[in-house]
Amino acid sequence: KQWYQAEYGGGVQVKEGIRRSYYKEFRKVVEQADVVLEVLDARDPTGCRCRDAETAVLSDYNKRLILILNKIDLVPPDIAKAWHKHLSKQFPTVLFKANTQTQRSHLKQCKVDVMAVNYKMFGSSSCLGAPELTKLLVNYTRNKGIRTSIRVGVIGLPNVGKSSLINSLLRSRSCVVGAIPGVTKTVQEVELDKNIKLLDSPGVVLSENVGPLATIQNAVKLDSLEDPMKPIELIMEH
Repeated sequence: KQWYQAEYGGGVQVKEGIRRSYYKEFRKVVEQADVVLEVLDARDPTGCRCRDAETAVLSDYNKRLILILNKIDLVPPDIAKAWHKHLSKQFPTVLFKANTQTQRSHLKQCKVDVMAVNYKMFGSSSCLGAPELTKLLVNYTRNKGIRTSIRVGVIGLPNVGKSSLINSLLRSRSCVVGAIPGVTKTVQEVELDKNIKLLDSPGVVLSENVGPLATIQNAVKLDSLEDPMKPIELIMEH
């Protein structure tokens, strides 16, 4: 399918074997998931979306798609809320800020309604949005009054915070995270509760996301660039 045919953007060279391995793991997550969370960076939600992947998810009527507007602490609260209003017209959308504590367990979650978010809440290391997302996922486990097990796939560009989101939901550091693209290389499956399993996927730059913008989004490694001038030119145009 078209959305599988992807290359790393901005003149980036990736070994063919590694590329195919990443796409295989990414495809596995989408195919195995009952619900797919597409993680978007709040600083550029539109640029982070992959319409081809969304179409692939929705082609199966039994799958559900949820948009996660992550890193909301990096934009003004009113901007985050405006994006939430806009995206919610298309798919269920949750505002989110991952936990930034350094310990490995007992990570804090803020219980305050994330739609009441303000600058003071941004200064906290606690996760924002976890109760809202968990409630939404629990609703998807109910079938005619009976709770069933579901798998939740987490997809998105490299470095949008997929693994950090999972760790925040689990309240422990179960998935490896990092500030550079390509930390997650294979599917990582963890259990949120007895009815919900989370699948973390490698971040890949799909065909529609190819270009200098992928570098600016920190979706590719800078030392892999063939022509570093292209991202600079894109910034200068703005």
